[in-house]
Amino acid sequence: MTQRVSGKVVTPAGVIRQGCVEWEGERITAVAEYPSVHDGHWILPGFVDMHTHGGGGHSFTTGDPEQARQAAAFHLRHGTTTLLASLVSSPFELMRSATAAFRPLVSEGVLAGIHFEGPYLSAARCGAQNPEYLRDPSTDELAELIELAGTALRMVTLAPERDGALEAVKLLTAHRVVAAVGHTDATYDETRSAIAAGASVGTHLFNGMRPVHHREPGPVTALLDAPNVVCELVADGVHLHDGMLTFAASVAGPERSALITDAMAAAGMADGEYELGGQAVTVADGVA
Repeated sequence: MTQRVSGKVVTPAGVIRQGCVEWEGERITAVAEYPSVHDGHWILPGFVDMHTHGGGGHSFTTGDPEQARQAAAFHLRHGTTTLLASLVSSPFELMRSATAAFRPLVSEGVLAGIHFEGPYLSAARCGAQNPEYLRDPSTDELAELIELAGTALRMVTLAPERDGALEAVKLLTAHRVVAAVGHTDATYDETRSAIAAGASVGTHLFNGMRPVHHREPGPVTALLDAPNVVCELVADGVHLHDGMLTFAASVAGPERSALITDAMAAAGMADGEYELGGQAVTVADGVA
């Protein structure tokens, strides 16, 4: 049986102001102009979130598959149909167990893949990451995770100034895993070296990074300037000033700007005390 919803339809070619989407079962069968009905809806493709740690009181960071399933369901209810399960800096044993636990969820389509944000990050720019677990990149660890994950490991965020980082970037990209630059105190030149080695994402640009200076541009400028780097942006009105968000998006353009939630278990929940990678997080007035 064909079903239909009409309104403003967002497509790759632009917005159909008076359009409709028709579907049968779980398949879209038509997207077209439909000028006779005005339902007033905005109809969009499912959102893709390449950086999220949880939501709805559930977390990806513990490596628990049922928690992961519930967190993914929370985001699905809010329109995100494709997401990576992002973990934070943790012992290698947890990285390994989480990989084994989440791989079946990737095969099932609940998750699009696994993202390790850390532990190969800068102590000076660790932000909400647990400094106890930070360490230099290990190609031995990464090789084991890649083998264990199959195709489920999709992205690893690291700081390019740490010893062994460039070797790690090369290993990851050789196995079709995205190497991302983030939580870094790297110089402009160190960041450019990581990009040259294959890094292709800037993890939540500006946040957890050496700030821009006119004599030392730092990682932000290097990432914005690289034509092959996608720049993550947290557009929540807290992580970035609207003016800085506008500037970064205008430089990177729509092709290289990725809006992310960077959500944690507290997303969608009341103010209170929460946990992220062994760190206590207080949410007050909706701000963590």
